[in-house]
Amino acid sequence: MREVHYKRDLNSNYMILTDGKTDDNGFEERMITENRIQGLLPCVTQRREESTEYYYEITGKQSMTLLYERRKLTYDQLLELLRGLGKILENAEEYLLGADHFILEPEYIYLHTKSEKPCLCYYPAQEKNIRESFLILAEYLLGKLDRSDTAGIEFGYDLYQRAMEPNFSLKEILQRYQETEERKEPEPIMPPPVEDRPSVQAQTLEKTGSWKNFFRKKSKKPRMEDYVAEADRMGSGSVLFLREQGAAKETMCLTEIRREGLTLKNMDGEYPDLHITESPYLIGKRSDNVDGCIPAPTISRIHARITKQNLQYFLEDLNSTNGTWADQVQLNPYELCPLLDGMQIRFAGASYVVEV
Repeated sequence: MREVHYKRDLNSNYMILTDGKTDDNGFEERMITENRIQGLLPCVTQRREESTEYYYEITGKQSMTLLYERRKLTYDQLLELLRGLGKILENAEEYLLGADHFILEPEYIYLHTKSEKPCLCYYPAQEKNIRESFLILAEYLLGKLDRSDTAGIEFGYDLYQRAMEPNFSLKEILQRYQETEERKEPEPIMPPPVEDRPSVQAQTLEKTGSWKNFFRKKSKKPRMEDYVAEADRMGSGSVLFLREQGAAKETMCLTEIRREGLTLKNMDGEYPDLHITESPYLIGKRSDNVDGCIPAPTISRIHARITKQNLQYFLEDLNSTNGTWADQVQLNPYELCPLLDGMQIRFAGASYVVEV
């Protein structure tokens, strides 16, 4: 039975898999511990009385499930990912490593945070046919495809269908798509001749109906969201609402808006406060992938996560480079820490206090 936990030391983060056997797993174990094979997570082992622990270094990497949690894959990204996997499998063959010992479950596949090149976990105690493992991965990738990318959808379905065949070969699929990958560049759209191009006046009339309407300044009605945002900036719990009655305007005060959830208040005022009202809530500096963005250079792209279980909020470090602290105690990667009112939280160099 495979067991997994995580540990952080002074300089590195590790994913630790525990095998219930204490005997030597043969030359494969020596291959992955004594060599640095490109595309494989670096590994060391420790013998225990009743088990063997495999320490896989995951520093500077993010799991596939986390990196793709809020993103969709395009055709080019999927093809590049599969090429990376294919290259890793070729490298493993040179060291006589059997493909059935690769763990292809998405949570065990790690990608470099910058290049997003994949790294696989080679686990000698793994006993699963590579085709079955890849079928699980293909199904996961199919669900992560961008539905607006027709080429990606076609490729994903073709990949999944072929993965179900008994004689499936990833190399053959990649070779096939390599031959058809070169697409013709779309021909540039030439502007119509001057004589056929509608005049500026005609375009304006078509859009506005008349020159008078074109030059008339359009009044902008205030939106409710503007008042709410303004009240937030003023630190007010109430919102002013303007209601028009003919030519007169009446000012009303709506009921107080109360924030529900959890607030992390920045202690230095240098970075924005984080208001957690949903679960899970991702924190990092990559704004397109997180819910709460901290624009600090020491913050990882996807740094930490806050989840809610029943009525309790938990903080979790997501294998960040510079670490996460709760009341001066550094968290191990993926360790759940309950958040309490008044607790001091530090994401690398950004300090916050918990307000419940």
